[in-house]
Amino acid sequence: MRSISLILAFFLLTVNIYSQNRTITGTIVDQNGAPIPNATVLVKGTKQGVASNDKGEFAISIAQTANTLIVSSVNFETKEVDIPASGTITVTLQPSTGNLSEVVVVAYGTQRKTNVTGSVATVKGTQVADKPFSSVDKALQGLTPGVQATSASGAPGSATNVRIRGIGSINASAAPLWVIDGVVATIGDLTSNTTTANALSGLNMDDVESITVLKDAAATSIYGSRAANGVIIITTKKGKPGKTILNVSAEAGSNNIAYFNNDNKSLTSEQYQTVLRESLINAGYASNNDEADAIITDPVNGFGFPKNYAKTNPNWYNLVTQTGNQSQYNISLSGGTEKTQFYTSAGYFNQVGTVIGSDFRRYNGSLSLTNKPNNKITLSFGINGSASRQHTPTNSGAFSNPVISSYFLLPWYTPYNEDGSLRYGNNDPDGEFPQNSGPYNPIAISQLEKNLARQIQFRGYVSGEYNILPELKFTSRYSAEYLTIPEDNFLSPFYGDGYSLQGYATSSNRRVFDYTWTNLLDFKHALNKDGDFYFDIYGGYESQFYDNYFLEADAQNFPKLMQLHYLASASKPVVANSLPNQNSTISYLSNLTVNFKDRYVLTGSFRRDGSSVFGANERWGNFFSVGGSWNISEEDFIKSINFISLLKIRGSYGENGNALGFGDYQSLPTYGFGFNYAGSPGSAPENVGDSDLTWEKNKIADVGFDFSLFKDRINGSFDYYSRKTSSLLINVPLSGTSGFASQLLNVGSIQNKGYEITLGGKPVVIKDFVWDIQFNLAHNTNKVLNLYKHAPIANGSIFNITEGHDVQEFYFPLWAGVDPANGDPLWYTDATHAQTTNDFNKATTSLTGKSASPKYFGSLTSSFTYKGISLTAMFYYNYGNYIFDEWDHYAMSDGFYYGGLNQFTNQLSSWKKPGDHTNVPKIIFGGNLNSNAYSTRYLYNGSYIRLRDIQLAYAFPKTLLQKWNISSASVYIRGTNLTTWTKDKLLPVDPETGILSVNDFDIFIPKSITAGIKVGF
Repeated sequence: MRSISLILAFFLLTVNIYSQNRTITGTIVDQNGAPIPNATVLVKGTKQGVASNDKGEFAISIAQTANTLIVSSVNFETKEVDIPASGTITVTLQPSTGNLSEVVVVAYGTQRKTNVTGSVATVKGTQVADKPFSSVDKALQGLTPGVQATSASGAPGSATNVRIRGIGSINASAAPLWVIDGVVATIGDLTSNTTTANALSGLNMDDVESITVLKDAAATSIYGSRAANGVIIITTKKGKPGKTILNVSAEAGSNNIAYFNNDNKSLTSEQYQTVLRESLINAGYASNNDEADAIITDPVNGFGFPKNYAKTNPNWYNLVTQTGNQSQYNISLSGGTEKTQFYTSAGYFNQVGTVIGSDFRRYNGSLSLTNKPNNKITLSFGINGSASRQHTPTNSGAFSNPVISSYFLLPWYTPYNEDGSLRYGNNDPDGEFPQNSGPYNPIAISQLEKNLARQIQFRGYVSGEYNILPELKFTSRYSAEYLTIPEDNFLSPFYGDGYSLQGYATSSNRRVFDYTWTNLLDFKHALNKDGDFYFDIYGGYESQFYDNYFLEADAQNFPKLMQLHYLASASKPVVANSLPNQNSTISYLSNLTVNFKDRYVLTGSFRRDGSSVFGANERWGNFFSVGGSWNISEEDFIKSINFISLLKIRGSYGENGNALGFGDYQSLPTYGFGFNYAGSPGSAPENVGDSDLTWEKNKIADVGFDFSLFKDRINGSFDYYSRKTSSLLINVPLSGTSGFASQLLNVGSIQNKGYEITLGGKPVVIKDFVWDIQFNLAHNTNKVLNLYKHAPIANGSIFNITEGHDVQEFYFPLWAGVDPANGDPLWYTDATHAQTTNDFNKATTSLTGKSASPKYFGSLTSSFTYKGISLTAMFYYNYGNYIFDEWDHYAMSDGFYYGGLNQFTNQLSSWKKPGDHTNVPKIIFGGNLNSNAYSTRYLYNGSYIRLRDIQLAYAFPKTLLQKWNISSASVYIRGTNLTTWTKDKLLPVDPETGILSVNDFDIFIPKSITAGIKVGF
C-alpha cells in the first residue's frame, strides 16, 4: 500500500510540475532584420511548438523545466536559443547552406532532412501549380529522378503511367501507392466505356502543398504490403497563422499537337497515285502509268476511283485535329490566429483536346480548418471535392477512331457533299463512306455519337492530436474518399457501329468508397542534458477499407432521333449487370529514429499487415526496414573546411510487399454466374483459388550520398539501389482435365537495379542576377530472374517474358532489310544474324534485345532571375527504349493494303532497281512476300528530348503594389511540350507512348501555350 501511495504522489508531482507553464514571446528575423513568417519554434526535446505570424512574432507556453528553444524555417539554418527568465527575445536566422534543417513530409508525418536516412524526393506545390495539366501525375515528369511519368494518350483527363525505379511485377500492379492527406487514394482509369480517364484528375494542383516521393525501404516499408513500387504522398494546403491572404490566379491559352513528323506522314493524293501505279506495274497488272490509270478508274474491273482523284486533297489530318483552348481560374483564402487557421479555395479547369470530340472540364473546391483549443490539443479537418465532365473518342483500330481515320482514309475522300451536308451512307453519292463499313467519316461520327463520363469525388480527413506529456503525443486520423463515375455512351442508328443494331447505348455507374483510419502514439525523449542526443519512436494501429460497386445496362433499337439517346428510348434491353468488390487491411506499425548531434542517425520500421485479398494461410505478413546516415559535415574536422556545406552518407535495407492490382478474390475458390442455360440462371466453377496465396515480396537495398559545396552554389546527390521482387503473382497453366485453364500462384522473381544522379547549382550570382541549373538522371536495369518451370510467359503478341531478360523486351521475327538485288524483304533465320531468308515462315521469332523501357531518363532545368524577371526552361530526355507501331503494317504495307487504305510517305523510298539500298521492299499490289508482317521492321528508336516546360514571368515590385494594398502580383507566359527532337527520323508517332511504348492511335499529346496572372491581397 505504501508503494502505491509513493507512485501516486510521484505521478501527481510530475503532473503539477508540467502544469506550471510560463509564456515566452519573441520575434524571428533574417540577417537583414526582416521578419520571417511561418518559422517553427519548438521546445527542445519535445514535440511542443508554434509557428511565427506574418510579422515574425510568436508566443509559446512552456513548462518550468524547459530551458532551450529550437527555431527553424525553410531555407534558414536551425538555431537553438536559451530561454530567458522573463521578457521577449529576438532570434536572427542565417540562410541555410546544406538545408539540413528543412522539414520534409515523410510517411505518417514530417521529419527534418537531418533525420532522413532513406531516398526521399520532394516536389513543392509551387512547382506544379498553374501547370496546364489535368492531373498531378502528369506534372511529375522530369521533376525528380527515378520517377517515370508518361501518358499514352494526350486526351484531356487521360490516364498517366507512373513507375518508380522500374517495373517490379508481371500480373499485379507496378504503380506506386498514392496517399493523399492520409488516405490510400484510388488511382487509374475507373471508367468502363471511356477510352481513357484518370481518378487523380479530380484534384486541383493549385491546392497541393507538397508531393513527396518515397523510393527505398527506409522510406516506404512503413507502408508494408502495398509499398513495393514506391509511395507518393500528396499533402494539400492548410492555413497558417497570420493575416488573411487572398490569392487569385487566371490562365488561358491554346493546345496544339506536340509532335508531327514531316519525314514520314500520310501520302497526298498525287503521292498515292505514284505508289499505286508502281504497285500495279510491279504486280504485272500494267506495263505503264496509262494502263495503271485505266485500272484505277475502271468502275467495273478496277478500283472505280474518280478520274480526277489525284487533284483532291482535303487533308484528313487537319480535319480531325484542332487547336483546343485551355483555361483555369483559382481563388483561395487562408490565414488565422495561433489557435485557429483556415484555408479554402475554389477552382475551374477547362481543356479542349487536340482531336475533335475530346475535352475535359472540372469544378473544384476545398476547405481545411485547424484549431488548438489549448496547448495540448490540436484538431484538424479538411475536405476537397470536384465535379468533372469528359468527352473522349475511341482509340486503337476502331473504325470510329478519328486518329486512325486521319492516317488511313484515302487522301481524296471528302467529309462533305457540295451542299455542305455530311457524307455517309445514302447521302454519299461516291460511296466513300458506306453505312456500316469503315474507316468511318470521323466528322460525321463526332456529331452522331456520344461518349460522356462524369466524375464526382470527395477526399477528406478528420484529425486530432493530444499532447499527453511534452514528450508524448497521441494522433488519430480518419481519412476517406468517395468517387462516383456515371457514363453514357451512344452509337447512332444512322451511321457507324450502331447502324446494324438500329442504335446502341450503354449507361454505367461506378461508386468507390474507401477509408484509412490511423492511430499513432509518438514518444520523443532526450538522452542527454543538451537534448541533441535523442530518440523518437511512434507506433500504432491502422485499418483500411475499400468498396467498389459497378452497375451497367445496355440496350439497342432506338428511334431515329438524335435527341433520344438514353436507355429509356430503346426497345430492346441487352445487358444488365452489377458487381461489388471489397477488400480490407489492418495493420500494426512502428518507427524508431535515434539522432546523435545531427551527425549519426539510425532509423528502423516494422509493420505487420493482414489483408483480405490473400489466402487463409497467408493473410498476415511482416515488413521492416533499417537505415542509417552520417552527416559528415557536422564533424569538427569537416566544419573547418569552409567550402563544404553538406556531406551526408546514407544507406538502408528492408522488405515490403505488393498487394495491389490483381483482384480481390483470387485466393478463393469461386463459382461464377452468367453460365445460363435455356433461360435459367447457371453457375460454374470460375477460379481454383489458393489458400497459400500471398503478396509479392520485395527486398530493397540503397546507398547514397548528398553534398553541398560553396554555400550551396553546387549541390547534388547520388543513389545506387537494388530491389528484388520474389513470389511473383503469376498465372500458372493447368491441365485441361482440371476444368481450369490456369491458377494464380506465387512463383518467380524479378530484379531492378540502377542509380540516380541529381546535380544542381548557381553558376552565376551577380547582384540581382542569378542563374540556377538543375540536372537529374536515372538508369535502371530490369531482369527476370526466375519463372514457373523456367518457361517463358507470352504477354500479348509482342512480349515474351523470359528468364535473364528485361520484362519488356520485344519479341519479334528479326527484320534483315531489303535484298538490293531484287527488292525482296529479308528476315534473319536465327538470332545470330548469320543467314537471311525471303520466306517469312523460315524467319526466327526471338527476343530482340530491345526494350520498351528507357535506359536513361531525366531532365535539365535552367532558370535565370533578374530582379522581378525570371526565365525557366526544363528539357526532358528519354534514351534507349524502342517503340512498336502496331499499325505500321497497314500504313507501310508495300502494296498489301493499296487501294483501300492510305500509306506513309516512307513508301515513296521503296526499292526500284537492282543495287538500290533501302528499308522499303519493292511495292507490289497485293503485297510482297508478307513483308508487312509484324517484325522488328516496325520498331523505332524511342530516344527523344523535349522542351517540356518554359516560362517567362515578371513579379511586380512590392513598393509599387503597396499603393493598391496588393501583397504580390505577377504575370507569366508558359509553353509546354513546345519542341521535340527524336533520334529516329522516321518515327511517325509521338515518342511519348506510355509505359508499354506501343502506338495505339491515341489522341495526340498536346503542346500548350498559356498566359496567366497571379495576384495576392
